[in-house]
Amino acid sequence: MGTETETRAPSGESTLLTDLTDFFRTRPRLKKLAIAGPPYGVLIGFFLLPLVAMLVISFQEGQINGPWTLANYTNFLGSQTYLTVVWRTLVITVQVTVLVTVVGYTLAYSIVRFSRRATLLLLLVILPFWTSYIIRMYAWINILQSGGVLDSTLQLFSLPSVGLLYTQPAVMIGFTYVWLPLAVLPFYASLTNMDADLIEAAKDLGAGPIKTFFTVTLPMTKNGVITGVILVFIPTFGSFITPRLLGGTNNIMIGMVIENQFKSAFNWPFGAAIGIVISVVVVLLLVAGARGGGNLFGSSGGERT
Repeated sequence: MGTETETRAPSGESTLLTDLTDFFRTRPRLKKLAIAGPPYGVLIGFFLLPLVAMLVISFQEGQINGPWTLANYTNFLGSQTYLTVVWRTLVITVQVTVLVTVVGYTLAYSIVRFSRRATLLLLLVILPFWTSYIIRMYAWINILQSGGVLDSTLQLFSLPSVGLLYTQPAVMIGFTYVWLPLAVLPFYASLTNMDADLIEAAKDLGAGPIKTFFTVTLPMTKNGVITGVILVFIPTFGSFITPRLLGGTNNIMIGMVIENQFKSAFNWPFGAAIGIVISVVVVLLLVAGARGGGNLFGSSGGERT
């Protein structure tokens, strides 16, 4: 005993760290609480409590602390105008997610399989994140507007002007540009962790490039694909800055409606009700998509760990 004490504290005095270690060693439950408590506290304080507050507000009429009512939900779900906006938002979100997934996966696959400067290329992919979101959107306005950079470039080749600003293609271009890095990173991670010998084995067994990709590469990287899809789908569905700046008033998405209720109409309960409904829809779609993706890729697939 005397030897152990001498090893922990050569000077003969207990340090604060030693006292804390001994304190938690004799109290395992308190030790678990000290380790897991802060993360759970952050989740409760920054995610659960705001969600509960929004849910409570959504059942109030006209203003916060107003009388309780279900009118916010019935007005939203019974309005053909709002449901049309939700459907348009869903269509644009699916289109953007598919486009970003195809482009991002192709880019990540090329970096992993054919490039010797993966670090430099990944740096170029995430470089736009170092610039403000608003500045990037205004840069695209200068590119896509009539007489902008795109039209000037087309005129150099005697091609007609296109003036894409305030159109749905402009919104999709903006979303693709913004969310592409979020998709490339999980795609790259899953492709890097995949066992490349499996591809060579499939080729040795007579599988062509396309069959090898759909039977080996894609199933083995399905977790990265699902992660990338989620990272693109959720922010696109609730976004309002990109469609407002690049799509104008002809491409209203549900995020713009929610923003208008909070900032212009000052009808927070109705905006909160729309937010709750949209959150439920997104969660259900993601759960269905994750299960459908698992069945599509097969139960035998998975990343190497």
